[in-house]
Amino acid sequence: MLASLKAEYESKGVYFISLTIEPNDDASAVASWLKRAGAESLNTARASDGVKDQMIRMGGAEPGAIPANVMISAGGEVTRSLVAPFKHADLESAVAALAN
Repeated sequence: MLASLKAEYESKGVYFISLTIEPNDDASAVASWLKRAGAESLNTARASDGVKDQMIRMGGAEPGAIPANVMISAGGEVTRSLVAPFKHADLESAVAALAN
């Protein structure tokens, strides 16, 4: 879903940042993969439960509501959030609004 939107909207100044929160992820293994993928500027670390909950609430959702997508304007304001389940059309509409 995001790959097709990224291909279409990056040239319009919309940037995509992906974040996943998995309890059993090995931060060093993720960091190694990012380096191999040429994305070593991204960071990985284990977040506390409080931080995870704060990130989820930032998108307007209750803790435990994952996956969630948060749309942040160039000015740093949260303009919209989508919490699963949602349709591709909903995500595309939110991304298109950021590109305008």
